[in-house]
Formats: sequence, C-alpha cells, structure tokens
Amino acid sequence: MRLARRQADPLPRHDEIDALLIATRAAASHTELDSSLEAILDAALGLLGGDEGSIQLIDPATLTLVIVASRGLEPEQKREVLSLGHGIAGTVAVTGQSLLLPGAVDIGRFSGHVAKSRKIYSAICVPLRTGSETIGVLSANKMRPGTAFDEENLRVATLFAETATLAITNARLIAESARRAVEVELLRGATVRLAGSLDIEEVAATILKETMTIAGTDTAFICVTAGDGGPLELARYSGVSRDALRAVLSAPGFRRFTPPQGIKVVADVSADPALSPMAHNLHGRALALLPLRTADGRSDGMLGVALEEDLDPEIRELLSAFGIQAGLALSNAVLHREVSGREEELTTIITSLDLPIIMIDEEDRFRSINPSAALMFRLSPEFELGQPAAGKLPEEIEELLLGTGEGVDAELAVVVGSEERILHVTAATAATGRGPGGRVLVCTDVSARRELERRKSDFLAVIGHELRTPLTNIKGFASTLANHGARLRPEMRDDAAQSILQNGERLERLIEDLLYVSRVENHRPPLHLAWDDVVAIAADVGATCARRHEGRSILIEGPGNDLPIYTDRVKVEQILTHLIENAVKYSADGTDVRLRILPGEYTVQIDVIDAGVGIYSGDLERIFDPFTQLDSTSTREAGGTGIGLYVCRTLAEALGGRISAESVLAKGSTFSLVLPRKSLDDQRS
Repeated sequence: MRLARRQADPLPRHDEIDALLIATRAAASHTELDSSLEAILDAALGLLGGDEGSIQLIDPATLTLVIVASRGLEPEQKREVLSLGHGIAGTVAVTGQSLLLPGAVDIGRFSGHVAKSRKIYSAICVPLRTGSETIGVLSANKMRPGTAFDEENLRVATLFAETATLAITNARLIAESARRAVEVELLRGATVRLAGSLDIEEVAATILKETMTIAGTDTAFICVTAGDGGPLELARYSGVSRDALRAVLSAPGFRRFTPPQGIKVVADVSADPALSPMAHNLHGRALALLPLRTADGRSDGMLGVALEEDLDPEIRELLSAFGIQAGLALSNAVLHREVSGREEELTTIITSLDLPIIMIDEEDRFRSINPSAALMFRLSPEFELGQPAAGKLPEEIEELLLGTGEGVDAELAVVVGSEERILHVTAATAATGRGPGGRVLVCTDVSARRELERRKSDFLAVIGHELRTPLTNIKGFASTLANHGARLRPEMRDDAAQSILQNGERLERLIEDLLYVSRVENHRPPLHLAWDDVVAIAADVGATCARRHEGRSILIEGPGNDLPIYTDRVKVEQILTHLIENAVKYSADGTDVRLRILPGEYTVQIDVIDAGVGIYSGDLERIFDPFTQLDSTSTREAGGTGIGLYVCRTLAEALGGRISAESVLAKGSTFSLVLPRKSLDDQRS
C-alpha cells in the first residue's frame, strides 16, 4: 500500500545519474555477488537518503528471506531470518508489489512486524524480479524524525532493485557458465580417457572411475553383458562387496531396472528384493541406474551409482551425456574384442597350416606371414610386418601377390635360396565388410608330387625297356629252338639255351630289385649286426665279381691285417656288389677296378674306383635317386633299372653310414662307402 504525505524535495538529477552509474558498474562487474550488492545498496541508500537498508534473497528450500547485503543494521539484525508473508519484506516477497511507508504508524500495521530498538520513521521495500518470479527484496529505512520517502524515492528504489536483480542474474549466469565449463571439461576429459583404450577391461575401469568423479561418490559398479538380456561378461565395482554385487546381478528382477533411456533412481534400495543385497553397502543412499547403450540402441551393460544427495538436474544431465559416451566406448571395445578374437583365430589357423600363406594390406604392406611362408621365402615376420612387400619375394610370386587378378592360379618353378621348387600359387583379393582389404597368396609346394610323377614316368620307361630287352631275347632264342632246334649244331643250341638262361636271370634280378625297393620304401630293412673283417668282406666280393667277369681285374688296396667292423655283412656285400658291377659296366674291357680300404678311428671308408666314362658334375646329386638313368649315350647303352645306387644309399644309411661319388668325364669315377666301425653305443662310451 502507499500512504500519501507531503512530497520530499526533488532529487538532484546529476546525483541520481552518478549513483545509478555506480550501481550499474557494480552489477556488470565480475566481482563476488555480495560485494556487488553491497555497492548497489550503498549507492541506493546514498541517493535515497536512507539510514539503513538491506538486500534479501529468497531461499527456495526454507521459504525464508536471507540478508545478503546490509547497511546500518546491528549484528543480531543481520542474522534474522524472516519467513515469507511476515513483516514488510516478507509481504513484498509474497505479493511481488512495492511498498512505500511514509510513517511509523503505517509500519506497525504489518503482521509479524517486530519492534526495533530504534524507531523507523519511513520505509521503502521493492521486489527483485526476474520475469514473473520474485527472487528477493531491496529495503531502505529512515531512522530520523521529520524525513519521509516519497513517490520519487520509490521510483529510484525500483531502479536500484532492477540493477540488483541484474547483478544477481549476471552472477548466476557467470556461475552457471563456469559450472557448465567445468562440466564440459569434465565430460571432455572423461571422453578422451575413454577413447585412450580399446581393451574392454580398461574401458570398463575407466567408465567406473569417471562415473564416480562426476557423481561425487565412492560407490559404484558397472556390469557388461553380451547384448540385451545376454549373460554377464564383466563386472567392476567400488565400495560394493563382490558377494552383494553377484547377488544383485543374478537376481531375476534385476533386468527390469534397464530403463528404455535415461536414468532410473531407486530411493530405497532395501525395499526392493532385487537390490536389497546391496543395501548395507549403500548406507541409506539412493541408487541411480544408467544403461550403457550402443549406437543402435542395444544395451551392452549398466552403471549403478550411489547418490550422496538428491540427483540435481545438472548432474543427471551430465551423467546421461557421459552414459552415451560410455556406451559407445564400451560398444567399440566389445567390437574390437570380437574383431581381435576373429583375427587371432584366423592367425592361429594360418599359423598352424603347413601351406605358405602371405597377406598384404591395401597399401601392399605385409599384414601376415605364417611360419611356412617365412621359412620358404626367408622372411622375418618380426621385421617385415607393416613393411612394403615389393622386392622381398621371388619375382613370379611378387607379380601374383601385388597384382589385381581374382582367383589367379599358377604353377611356377621358383628358386628359393639355392633350391628350385615347384609351387602351385593362388592369389586373390581379400574382401572385408568395407570392401577390398588387400591380397592373400597361398602356396602349395608340389615339388614332391612332380618328382613322384617324374619318377613314375622314368620307372615306366626304364621298366618297359628292361623288360622288353630280355623278353625279346628269350622269345627269339626260344622260337629258334622250337622251329629249328633239330637242324642246329649242338654248340648253337647250347648258346641259345645259355642266352635264354642269362636273360631269365636278368629278369629275376630286375624283379628282385623292384621288390627290394618296395620293401625299403615302406619299412627300414632289418639288420643282423655282428663283428666282421671288412678287408675279408671286400676280398670275397671282389673275387666273386671277378669270376663273373672273366678278363677283368678287381684289385684290393688296404691294410694287410684284419680290420674289425660291427656291421651286417650281407648288406655290405650287396652295396659293394652293386658298386663293382657298375664300375665294370661303365668302364672299358681290360681296365682294372680298384677297391681301396681307408681305416679311420671310428669309421672305415671303402672306395670303388674305375677308369670309365665318368659322370657329369651336374648329375652327381641325383644318381642316387630311384629310377635315374643318365642321358649320355654310353650309360643308355649299358642299360639298367636305375635303382642300384638308390639301393646302395638306402642300405648305407640303414647301417649308419653314407655313400657319395666323385667323377671326371672320360677319366672315371670313385664311389665312397663310409661305415661306422663300432656300434653307436660303443662309440658313445
């Protein structure tokens, strides 16, 4: 209400302007709000001529007025708390209407007015308003008789009230901006830390830590599930016992706490059957539950946070925003784990395969090299992975790997190290979900298969020739005897019969050789070891071969005394017989074949030396392979199955020895058999 009385003297205009400037500057400053309001109140009282005054703000929690700035009040007055609706200030705060009270009588009419130790002769009280809301009041009192506030004073007080409101709004905006900046920085920092790892356990631990920081609590948990309704995969917790968390997560009703979006707050955990096992850990605090969702809305987990106080809107908003980031980070970690798991499975499969496999990425850099490929192509995965593939492989292989063809198959003869290999190579584009992802090359070493095919071809050619020749002779002489035997002279019949016998023996030896090769390729030949004299063995074999080839000399060169050896006599005789027969076959009549015996401490070497046609150096490595016949005219004319030296090598290795050859064309060859003199156990002792 307003009570009429005589007008006070008009306020000087320049004083009003100066006071308002002071108040406006205080409102616009970035000083503490209390200091700004004190400055505004001082300017108002100075211009209005007030003896005392205050600025009071409404506390929404208690519905009272709290003094935030004052002048001329006693200390006990500053501590007074006025309920809304009581006294002058309480009435203005409730009604939102200004009051001009010219005299003391008027003041006494207000309900709840408390008499002061000093008499108030006039009062002004105006509301502080923001829009339609009253947030406080500005009061001014005259404590001297003969003075009173008027309508002009009310207008000025209203201007200062608006300035105070501006200062309060400005301070609140600054505080809100600062709080928002802190929240944004908190959210940004948490997001950065979340993005620092793709390991699901590290991500879960980071989510838990950042959630507690945002909520200002030390009690929280996170659980990760395999999709909506899936089994529990991971749990991390703080301030909660393991048994309590396990009981909560396994409770049938826990899944119902996964809200479709946002945060669900459970005020009384002890009253809920699913959450009650955790009640003693929360100590009466409420529990906020926040789902962690992926970009497509699928729930991969849940956050539980103990609330130290009511969840204010700002923290709720911040937690919700962080929950979105946490859900995405968790989704990425789960995806990374799945991809890594599949890559590990693929790597395990590729690594375990005997086939050489190489993968490159879109930029032609090595992505995967399995052990078989590393061994074949002399690559070191530790150094090559991530490096360009160009220049690291045989040219033919590199062209296929770095090419663009789909499903390219080729059989290539490739030199790997110093050895030639026959490789069946397949190269193709490695497709991924995002499109082409590089190239993969798979090699199959078909060298053994091609060698087997070659041996098969050689076998058929050799056996065909070796069977046809004696059979032709037998058939021819048998036909002669059958058709003309009665008219032949006795010596001619004898020659024919002898030829049939010799060719039959040749067929018999061929069959025996083939049967022997079949046995040794499937089973190690049995040994009958005993002590014997190697000089005597060589002499006996030489004498037997000399009787078989009249006119040829087989000379023995060696120690005159016995040379004991622990071996299988029959196997040694077979080896020496083959070597001597070859020496006789491939050397001219009238030349000698020499057997040279060279004793060593642990071994004995027997050399079979001839002065025959010799062997090309390039053929020396393969003469011990089965069914190998050299292409020279002289060796072809001599015939043979090509398995004799293979048999010799097999027997020598069975005896723990080795066999080798040296040769010079047109000068002869030397085949060396090296055998252990003692048993392996005797040598170790």
